[in-house]
Amino acid sequence: MKLFSPIQYEYGNLKIGGGGFVTGITFHPTDNRTLYIRTDIGGIYRYDFDKNTWVYLASKVTAHDPAQTYPLALALDENDPDKLFFTCGDKHLNYLCVSSDKGENITQKPIPCNIHGNEVGRATGDRLLYKNGRLYFGSQTAGIIYSDDMGESWQYADLFGEKNISLIWSDSEGKLFIAGCSGEANSPDGVTRGHTLYYSTDGLKSFLPLTAPKPVRYEKATYYGFVPQRITGDSKYLYITFASSGEVFYGGMGAYACDTGSLSGGKVYRYRIENGVPVFNKDTTPADETPCGYSGISSNDEMILLSTVCRKKGGDIIYKSTDNGESWQIIMNGLDYSRFDWNIPYMKPRYNGGGNCVHWISDIKLSPFDCDKALFNTGTGLFMITGLTSGDVLIKPFCVGIEETVHLNVYTTPHGTNRVIDIIGDLGGFAFKDYDSECENSFANEKGDRYITCLNADFTLQRPEYIAATPRGNWTGRTKGGLILSKDCGTTWKRLSMPRGISKLIDDKLDNIEKPNVDSGWTAISADGKRILWAVAGGRGFSNKAVCYTDNEGESWQQSVFMDCKGNTAEEHNVKIFSDYYDSELFFAIAEIENLGLYISRDKSKTFKEVSIKTDIKCPRYAHYRLARQPDKSGVFWLANGINGLYRFEINDGSVQIENILPDDRIDCIGFGKGKDKLPAMYVTGNICGEYGFFISDDMGKSFARINNDCQQFGVINSICGDMREYGVFCLATGSHGLMFGRQKCRFVNHIGHYY
Repeated sequence: MKLFSPIQYEYGNLKIGGGGFVTGITFHPTDNRTLYIRTDIGGIYRYDFDKNTWVYLASKVTAHDPAQTYPLALALDENDPDKLFFTCGDKHLNYLCVSSDKGENITQKPIPCNIHGNEVGRATGDRLLYKNGRLYFGSQTAGIIYSDDMGESWQYADLFGEKNISLIWSDSEGKLFIAGCSGEANSPDGVTRGHTLYYSTDGLKSFLPLTAPKPVRYEKATYYGFVPQRITGDSKYLYITFASSGEVFYGGMGAYACDTGSLSGGKVYRYRIENGVPVFNKDTTPADETPCGYSGISSNDEMILLSTVCRKKGGDIIYKSTDNGESWQIIMNGLDYSRFDWNIPYMKPRYNGGGNCVHWISDIKLSPFDCDKALFNTGTGLFMITGLTSGDVLIKPFCVGIEETVHLNVYTTPHGTNRVIDIIGDLGGFAFKDYDSECENSFANEKGDRYITCLNADFTLQRPEYIAATPRGNWTGRTKGGLILSKDCGTTWKRLSMPRGISKLIDDKLDNIEKPNVDSGWTAISADGKRILWAVAGGRGFSNKAVCYTDNEGESWQQSVFMDCKGNTAEEHNVKIFSDYYDSELFFAIAEIENLGLYISRDKSKTFKEVSIKTDIKCPRYAHYRLARQPDKSGVFWLANGINGLYRFEINDGSVQIENILPDDRIDCIGFGKGKDKLPAMYVTGNICGEYGFFISDDMGKSFARINNDCQQFGVINSICGDMREYGVFCLATGSHGLMFGRQKCRFVNHIGHYY
C-alpha cells in the first residue's frame, strides 16, 4: 500500500442550523466583541461579529481524542478578552484547555477528575472561574479544585465531601464564593438530598450553609431536594434558581438538571450581600401551578430575565421582571406574547405539531452592552430576543454557523430528486437536493410531524427514489416509530403497517417501538426494490429472531429464519442486515458475537445460513463497525471495525473470501463514490501509516491520499460516503459538527446562508 501526497480539500456543512443542546452562553464582561457558547457534543463556538457567524473551535479535534467536543465549563479573563479557558472530557481523556488567542490555538492539559460535557448536570453552571490568576473548577466527580499555575497542578477544596458541583460563583473581588452541589454526599437516606448551597469568605478554606429551599416530596419524583442551577446578580441582589428532580431514568442523584428527562419543581430565591456575607432575602418564584424547574436567569439594574425548564404543560416560559422579582411578566409562553421569526425551516411550528420547538431553556443572558437584547439556549440551538425595552419582543434562532447535530449515517443517490440522504439523531433525517440548499423539513408524516433518530436507510441503485428508513417516534407521540417508506427520494414518507402476530418476541418489541423515542431497527431493500427487510429492535440491538420481510409495502409480513453452520436454528444474537446491489436473491447479515460472524441468504431473505469463516475480526460493542457495499460488483462488501485493518469480503457461490488489506492500520469508516474511470472511489477515515485523517483511494485500497489537514478533522466521525454523481466529492456524518461535505480546493464553492 502506498500513501501519496495529500490533496488539498475544503469543507462545508450541508446546513441544518443549530439542532443540538447549547449548554451555556458567555459574554465577556467588558469587551463587546467577545462572545462564546458551549455545547454538549459540539465543542465551543465563538461569535465572529465581522462575518455575523459562529466559528467552530474544535475543527482540529480528531475522532480518537474527542474530549474538546464535550465541554462542561467555560471561563474568560475579565482583563484580557483574548484568553479562553474551558474544561472538557469523555471520562477517559479529561482536560483543562487554555487559549491566548480566542480559541484559534488551544493547549490541552490533563485534569485530575473525570469530566463529561454530555452527561447529566451539563446544563447548569457556571462551574469554571478565573479570578486573580487562579482557576476554580466545580467538577462532577471531585468537588471543587483550583490551580494557581494554569492547570499544571491542582488542589482540592473540601465542600463537606460533596463531589458533584452544579455551580460556583465569586464576587468581583474574589472574596466571596458561592457553590451549589447535588447534596448526595450528605443525604440522610439516599433519597433526600443533603444541603445543596454553601458560601465561603476565606478563599474556600471553609464553607457555611446558605439558605436554600427545603426538600419537597413531589409525586413520582425519584429524589427529593432542590439543586442550584444558575446564579446572577445586580447592584442590589443576587438571584439563584433551583430545580428538583422528577422521575430519574438515569444518572442517580447526580441527575438534577433538565437533561434528566423530568423535573418536579423549582424555586427562585433572592439574596442580599450584607457585610460581605450572602443573606436570604425573599422567595421570588413566579406563580405557576404547572410543575417545572427554574434555571436560566440573568439580571442588570433594569430587569431580570428568567426561564422555566422542563415545564410539563404548555412548554417553557420566559419571564421578565423590572422590580427585582417582586412581579413577573411573561414574554414567551409557547407561541404567545412575542413575535417569532422562524428563520430555520425545520423549526417552524407546522413541522412541530403546530407548537414551539423551544425546550430545555437552562441558560439566558442579557447582553452587557445592549439592554434591548438577550440570548437563550435550547435543546435545538441558540435563540435571540430583541425588543426587551420597547416591549415589541421578537424571538428568532441565532444559529448561523452552529451545526451541532449528531449524524449516524449518510448516503448519496446515483440519480433522483434528492442527492444526499442524511440519517440523524433527534431530528430523524433530511433529504438534500444539493450541497448548498437547506432542507425544508426533516423526515415527517403526511401532517408534517417529525420522526426522530433514524438508525439507517436503504435504497437500490436501480430505484434510488424508493427509500426505507427506521425512525423512532417523536417525544410528543404525534409520530410512532417503525419502518417508513418514501417513493420520492426522501421528500415524503408513509409509515408501513407493523408485522404483528408473527411471534410474542416481535410483538413485544413492536409495543416498545410504539412508545416515544425507542429504536425501531435496521432495514434493507432487495436489489429489484420489491422486498423490504426489517430487523425489528424495540430497544438496543437487532435480534436475528425478529427479522421480517414484506413484498407489498407492509400489507403482510413473513419472518426470516436464521440457521447455524449445522443447519439447526441459530441461537439468538444481534445482527445487522444488508442487501446486495445487483442480485435480488442475495442478502447477508453481520452477527455481533465474540468475533464477527456472517450469515448469507440466497433466497431473498427467507432463510439465512451461517457461514464458517476462519477469521478473528473483532466485532466492537454496540455494532460500532461500518460496512459499505462495493457499488460496481455483486457480492463484494468492505468492513471497517475501528480496531484493526480494513476487510474485503467477496461472496461466491460456495465460499466467502476475506482479505485484510490494511492489517497494520485502524480504519473507522468506509464508503464509496463515483470514480475517475471504471473503479469507484473509496473513502475512509482512520489511521494509515500512523497518520490520522480522511483518505481517498482510486485503486481499491492499493494506494491512498490524505484529503484533509490537521485543521480539518471535525471531531467524531460516524459515517463517510462518496458522491455517486461527481468524482472527488464526499460527505461526512459527524457526531460533533453536523453533516459535512468536502471537495477539492480548486472546485469548492461554499455559500453561507444568513438567517437574520
